[in-house]
Amino acid sequence: MTTFVNEQVKKLDTALSRSFEKNLQGTKIVNLSSLGEKDQFLFQASQALDFSGNSLPSFEKVQEYLEKYGETFNQDNKATAELEWLFIAKCTIAIYGQVFSKVLNLTLPISESIDYWNGIHGNTVQEIYYALQVAPFRIFTLLKNTVKNINNTSTAIQEAKSLFSSSDFILTQLFPIHSTTKASTNNIATNRTQPFNALKFFTLSTFHNRPLILEIIRDEVDLKKKSLQKFRSQQAASLGILLLTPPEFNQEQGEFASSVASQARTCIKMIKYVMEPPSDDGQDGTLQQKNVHHLQKRLDSMSDIHSSSASDVTMELRSVVKNWSSGYHHNLKCVQSSYGVPSVLTRYWIPAVVSYFAGNWAIRYGFKRKEDIMYCLEELGKTGHDFILNWVWEPVRKVYETIRLKDQRLSILSKQGLQSDLDSLERMVVGFAKDNLHLSELDLSRLVIDIREGDMSVLLKEYEKEIKNPLKNVIAGDLLQTILIQVQKTKVDVDLAMSALDKLLKSNELNFAFLAVAPSMLLTWASASWFKNTLQGRSQQKIKKTGLPMRETLRRIERQLILNESTQDNELSEWNAMSREDCAHQTECETQGILLCEVHLLRAYASTLPLKNSTRARFMEDVRDLENPNLSSEQKIQTIARMNRFWSFL
Repeated sequence: MTTFVNEQVKKLDTALSRSFEKNLQGTKIVNLSSLGEKDQFLFQASQALDFSGNSLPSFEKVQEYLEKYGETFNQDNKATAELEWLFIAKCTIAIYGQVFSKVLNLTLPISESIDYWNGIHGNTVQEIYYALQVAPFRIFTLLKNTVKNINNTSTAIQEAKSLFSSSDFILTQLFPIHSTTKASTNNIATNRTQPFNALKFFTLSTFHNRPLILEIIRDEVDLKKKSLQKFRSQQAASLGILLLTPPEFNQEQGEFASSVASQARTCIKMIKYVMEPPSDDGQDGTLQQKNVHHLQKRLDSMSDIHSSSASDVTMELRSVVKNWSSGYHHNLKCVQSSYGVPSVLTRYWIPAVVSYFAGNWAIRYGFKRKEDIMYCLEELGKTGHDFILNWVWEPVRKVYETIRLKDQRLSILSKQGLQSDLDSLERMVVGFAKDNLHLSELDLSRLVIDIREGDMSVLLKEYEKEIKNPLKNVIAGDLLQTILIQVQKTKVDVDLAMSALDKLLKSNELNFAFLAVAPSMLLTWASASWFKNTLQGRSQQKIKKTGLPMRETLRRIERQLILNESTQDNELSEWNAMSREDCAHQTECETQGILLCEVHLLRAYASTLPLKNSTRARFMEDVRDLENPNLSSEQKIQTIARMNRFWSFL
């Protein structure tokens, strides 16, 4: 996605192209072969310095073209003035964009270091952990400086005794930041040492009822944080200057060549001014803050490039490119080494040592209990396999077979068996009535109907008569026959009951199948949901963790906008009033730079948002609204309010 710096550079390149085309008055370069060797190089180099993409031409590429221009084509080679100054203007825009982009990107490590010290400052546990982290480095520094001082003296033994008996020397070597004052945060070389003031920390320790070492550590963290904040404000001032005073290659200021020469010289002076470390202002040692007022004075006092020749301007551009690494970038490295986040070795040696011993113990314990561990793993695998096979796959397969009516085993009594029992009971009762009661055919047909309906009154009456003389009727009567017929009737009743139960089971067979598979499916669903929620929870936790610094960044942006909203219309910069009327509503140099730093930090945090549902793209739209210089402070405050309402992680 295109950044704010890319958009600014594209606008400058568009204005330059329009001015160049207007100067040519409609004529076009059609055939390169008709041009001279130098003109061909200038035209091709200008075309190669393309700003339409998402990346700017690198310093190395610009330096290559400048060196080739200066070494291969001397002043004797004549060239078209417009092409020559077009090439210089393109190089100037490329260097301006690279400086702007690099200064803006270099604010990120400073902001991250400030957040790191903010997380430590005021937290006693974090302060103790930080003291343990840097303890080996402090002891090593003390021993190294002690040996160095002993080697530089003739009386080594006596000097060693005096050094180790001197509390000021020990404290100064262990906590050098408390005994060193810097004339400039950027200029690390201008250090002035002073005796270690232990009385201040002793007083604070007594007042706060805290150990002396914790007070020293807390003050050290606070000093580093304030130093980084001061350097960040200087970066913001530099960004404000680059933002509010870009080179404008337009035809209205005069002829194309003279306009480009003037703007190129001014841009070179501005970049050199930005790359300079801030100097002491007066006797109080305060830093001279960079702003457009001070820039205007410096531009008037700086030695001008009197010569308007293209070779002189290209030499100045080459010097800017060469001095970048040894200038601004070197100062940033010095600040980072002195006040930035400790090195990876310093931060992680404690977890590394703990992990080493814990891992060593775990490995030895694992080899000692190797068989038990392997047995547990095998049993765990078998348990999982049996659960999936017996409690998930088989019940699901049975449900499928039940739906397709493939399994008919759930049956207690068949219809043929019940009908045969009923027919047997009917024949037995009819035979008994025909032999003993001598009923007519009509009565027998009625008896058959009564038997089918379950009425056995005829048989029961005979049974009542026979049971009056049971011994006699068992031998000579019909008591035994009536008893056996009632046994058959009982069997038929049982069959009827079982048939009704069979119908009930068959009607609920699918319910029983789902009831059998429900526990295993519920357990499987719960396990899958837990695993899914765990993965999503980590993602959501990551987003929420990113949302905390985002919310703090938005708070700083809104605070800066509110504090400067009332002064934007009244405190117009003299430089802006003289150069551009459309910047009348811009904030001051440092304020605009701070806003640009915070928005760029917000853009860096947004890179961790997920791409799903265009979350990152939509959030970047809001970020682009915040960095849009055409929007007023009130509109940006409304944008922040919209972001707080819409984005749940803020």
